[in-house]
Amino acid sequence: MPLETVIPSQSGAAGQAMAQAAARAALADRRIVCLVVRQLTAELLGAVGDRAQVRRARRRANCHVRQIAIYVCHVALSMSYGEIAEALRLDRTTVSHACHVVEDRRDDPGFDSFVSTIERLAETVCMVTGRPA
Repeated sequence: MPLETVIPSQSGAAGQAMAQAAARAALADRRIVCLVVRQLTAELLGAVGDRAQVRRARRRANCHVRQIAIYVCHVALSMSYGEIAEALRLDRTTVSHACHVVEDRRDDPGFDSFVSTIERLAETVCMVTGRPA
């Protein structure tokens, strides 16, 4: 949304400052949503995953959690690559790559079921908290 449409009645420095504040608030909201989805993914993976395997491959597990969270934010919560990248302080191409990796892995029924569960949880959390989904 263009900054001009956020505050149409203000002009000059005051309007610009208000528009910047609104943009910062929107970024903070997106960041919170992305981080909540990431935490949901990590918790659920910890609950259903093999803990010994997760400990051995902690870095890989963290990458998978991040990729799934990015994918869910994009697909289930309709956030753009740019919005997710800005919220998580990543490059937009990293976000795009994560979405492609998860999409390719959804052929596995177990993984697809896991991602579907995260999608439903994320949509429910956003709906209950009143945050944009």
